[in-house]
Amino acid sequence: MRLHYFAVIALLAFACKAPREKKTDVVALTWQVAGVYEASLPCQDCISIEYQLELEPDSSFIEHITFLGKPDGNYEVHGTWVAGADSLLTLSPGRLAYKIKVNANGSLTISDATENHLEKQPAVLMRLAAQKADESVLLNDIWVLEAIDQTEITEADYAQERPQLEFHKVDGKIIGTTGCNRLSGTYTTTGNNISFGPMLTTKMACPGNGETRFVNALGEVTSFKIVKLKLYLLAGSTEKLRFREAD
Repeated sequence: MRLHYFAVIALLAFACKAPREKKTDVVALTWQVAGVYEASLPCQDCISIEYQLELEPDSSFIEHITFLGKPDGNYEVHGTWVAGADSLLTLSPGRLAYKIKVNANGSLTISDATENHLEKQPAVLMRLAAQKADESVLLNDIWVLEAIDQTEITEADYAQERPQLEFHKVDGKIIGTTGCNRLSGTYTTTGNNISFGPMLTTKMACPGNGETRFVNALGEVTSFKIVKLKLYLLAGSTEKLRFREAD
């Protein structure tokens, strides 16, 4: 009986000293995470999902979403968000993300999303602060055309050779071929936006309409994206031209 009494006392003493579960200060978390976050996320049926999330201290948010490669793939969603004691943010109504986990390093991880594969990747959003890497450096290569307006080209379209573009970042020059004639010109980039100067071409007569389709599509391009060694030239969010790296 005496031993049982001391055992109970010891158990109570241990319980009193047991650490309490630390809960997140929701008010502090709300001010801490307010800011702009972004990521280039994988997509199952498009080039990529370009995502930017603005979290305001007044608990409002804006989602900027672009499904690259899809016509009219731009969305802007406004709503409200709330932080929980579990360091989980809830967006309502979220177009892409509904639940977002706040990480110790200041990044965010989407834990509940419309695109279910984003929950498994995982989809991490980084705070927009540091200077982004200059993706235009990756343009500095030779690219061979694979598709126009998301339609694969064939050898019948270009009997001589497939159109190619070769970018030279050091002087902003571009050279290549339309699949029939040689071309040369200039280009400039700002972020992922790209614009081409006047293009000069040789004047050899070309069979079919492959050259015309290529040149017209090139004239509509406003931005670029490089994903898994593929170069996509886009008009808005719509894919106009797709290239692979030359062998």
